[in-house]
Order: sequence, then structure tokens, then C-alpha cells
Amino acid sequence: MRNITFIGGNGFFGKSFIDGFNRGLLKKFKIKKIYVIARKPENLKKNKRLNLNNIKLIRGDIGRIKKLPKTNLIIYGAERVAKKDNKNKDKIINEHKKSINNFCKLLETHKKCKVLYISSGAVYKNKNNKHKDLYSYLKNYSEKKIMNITNKNIMTSIARCFSFVGPWLPLNQHYAIGNFINDGINKNSINVKANQKVIRSYMYSDDLIYWLTKILMSSKNKTSIYNVGSDKPIEIRKLANIIGKIFHKPVKSSNISNKKIEKYVPNIYKTKRNLKLKINYNLIKSILLTINHINAKIN
Repeated sequence: MRNITFIGGNGFFGKSFIDGFNRGLLKKFKIKKIYVIARKPENLKKNKRLNLNNIKLIRGDIGRIKKLPKTNLIIYGAERVAKKDNKNKDKIINEHKKSINNFCKLLETHKKCKVLYISSGAVYKNKNNKHKDLYSYLKNYSEKKIMNITNKNIMTSIARCFSFVGPWLPLNQHYAIGNFINDGINKNSINVKANQKVIRSYMYSDDLIYWLTKILMSSKNKTSIYNVGSDKPIEIRKLANIIGKIFHKPVKSSNISNKKIEKYVPNIYKTKRNLKLKINYNLIKSILLTINHINAKIN
């Protein structure tokens, strides 16, 4: 049996991982226990619908802790900056670098282990590694740090994650699908804010955590990089219409220009081929499962 350390447990990835583990989704990997490092573990304890069986919560900031739990499987999912957060740049950059640098330093004294760094598809938008897009710049920085520590004892992988939907998705942040579901749950019209053509794709969280675990287990002494997400594109207004029909609500949108198209859809051919992975949940099923779970939490 194996134990995993998950760094950054309060976000969508951490909660989805805890939830999926305790529903038996990772049984194939023989995971016995998960150690979750979080700055505010009490937030997880307060969530009555989150099963914390076989979860060891550890209060800590990855930029400041002195040691890691003695597990040979580690997932780094901590976030220091949101995608739209470009304020207080210097402070954010320093904190993010302090976190990943301390993590890498701790790994130097760790026994043989496999490490998965959760990155983002946003790195493809910032190939020159400039500060203009803070989120992608810092993801690029961390990826390089992870690659540099890779050796025969520290085997690493990087998951460049795209867009997702699932029970633990924040509804009031910058995720369009979460905003649309939030509109419907609150019995409002589905509001499309985009003024240009936007194309996205969405993977369900159960597929996500299975893929992440498979990538983690495949880690070798040369860093492998895999895209994670759905390769089925959907235009954002069509997505809004689907959710509008589910809630029986109209869709409101401004005039959208087709001169500029924003597309954020991964190529997952390599991931599926190399790791023999597949997508089990289509978009409609993913949305319905998410809504049902959120409604259960509310009621």
C-alpha cells in the first residue's frame, strides 16, 4: 500500500483528490492514506460533505515548513497566484518562488520519491517567460525548478492542466462554466460576459484525479510533461445555452465579435497514448453531476 502527500489541499484540485480517494476512485493504485498540507486545514474540516477518512491534515505553508511527510509519492498543487491576479506583483512573485524553492530544497533530503507538479496550459501562452502574464510566468518558473531537481532518486512529471468541472468547482471566480452554473442555481438568467468568441473544453474532476495519479505513478528520472483536460471544444455561448436549458433559464449575451478567437483546448493525444488513458465523462454528464452535487451541498 502507498501513501501520498498532497501540497495545497484547499483548492479545487485538493478537494477533488480527497473526495475521489474516499469514494474509491484510486483503489487501483493501492493508495492507503493521503497527507494534506494546507495553510488553513480547518477550512477542510468545516466542510461537512468532504469525507476526511484516511486523510492526515497538516497545517503548514510549503514556503516555510522544515520537512515533508515520509511518503514516496508527492503532488504539488499549491497556488500562490490566481489567473487574473496581477496586483502586488513583486510580493506574489517572491512568495511563489519561496514556496517552490523550499519544496525543491526539502526534496534534496527526501528519500526516493515520485513527484507530480500541477502546472497549467497557460504556459503555452507565455513561451518567452515574461512577467506580462504573471500566472503563466510563475508556472513556467516552477516547471523549470522541478525539471532541475529530477534525478534517479527524485522522479518527476508535470501535468499541464486546462479547464475542468466538478463538485468542488468555485462558482464565483473567473471560470465561465462555474459562473453559468451559479446563475442557474440562483434562478438567474445565464449571463455570458465575453465580447469575443471563446472556445473551451471541460474535463470532469473524477477523470482529472485519475489522470493525475496515473501521471504521478509514471514519473521517471527524466521529467515527462503531459496535457490534462478534454479535447472536445465548445463555444462559450453554446455552453451557456446547454446550462440554460438544464435550469430552464434564458441566456443573456452582448454582441460578440468573431474577429478575435480565444481558444483554450489541449492536445491530449500523447497523454492518452503513452499512459493508456481515456475520458469517461462527456460534457453533459459532467455538468449534471456537478449540479446535483452542488444542490445536495446547498440543501
